[in-house]
Amino acid sequence: MIKRILILIDNRTENPAYEREHGLSVYVETEHHRLLLDTGASNAFICNAEKMDVDLQAVDYAFISHGHSDHIGGLPYFLELNTTAKVILSPHILNQQYFSKRRYLHNITGDIDFDKYKDRLLFVEDNQIIEGMHIYCHLPTVMPMPKGNGNLFVKEQVGDMQIDCFAHELVLYTEGLLFTGCAHHGILNILHGVEEPIELSIGGFHLLDSNIKEIYESEEELLQIAHSLHSEYSHVEFFTGHCTGDHCYETLSQSLGGKLHQFHCGDELIFG
Repeated sequence: MIKRILILIDNRTENPAYEREHGLSVYVETEHHRLLLDTGASNAFICNAEKMDVDLQAVDYAFISHGHSDHIGGLPYFLELNTTAKVILSPHILNQQYFSKRRYLHNITGDIDFDKYKDRLLFVEDNQIIEGMHIYCHLPTVMPMPKGNGNLFVKEQVGDMQIDCFAHELVLYTEGLLFTGCAHHGILNILHGVEEPIELSIGGFHLLDSNIKEIYESEEELLQIAHSLHSEYSHVEFFTGHCTGDHCYETLSQSLGGKLHQFHCGDELIFG
């Protein structure tokens, strides 16, 4: 049973008391676990957690959806604060550098000393169940991945920069709740790959607002995504933010109506 879902960090907030940044972090409390889902880009999620009466020292699992700094950048701060929690992540994050060329070429690699915390890291290479949490790492690509991925690159320690195929992306399912991080594989692909019944989905869709239509989804493509979500997943409540642009959100809302919600820093989401 899900007890609490709190948005600790997002790009947006409706309450100036909360810090915001380009990043995502969500706190989920169940009957069995206290979970930190992604850590934003800095320690800002810790400041917001204090204001929301969330005891991050009581978290028993942190989950990292992928290796970009806006999702893993706050991890060192969390590991210093919480000395016992295990961290679930992909081994493909190790020895990788990530880059974005959106607007300009820049490094988006998290600055993490993995060796320092190696005893606390749980690397997931195959779809796996950990204490009732189903971690998916083999995500299908039967439908198009977000076009914005074309701006994102990965570089190994030895080798050239290449388009990121997001082998390092994980999603987490527990007790009817699905956390998708940025959904770089595409929200439809992820939903197609999850075997359990989903009641609520939280995460960005990586559908970005832009005037460069050859790079980002057209209005027609957005409406096709919305139609598929509405026709195939009408039973799911979707909460999105972070990397879902405002215009994209409004376009999707035309089809999804009350099944799609935008989250903000400081929000408490209602489950069930």
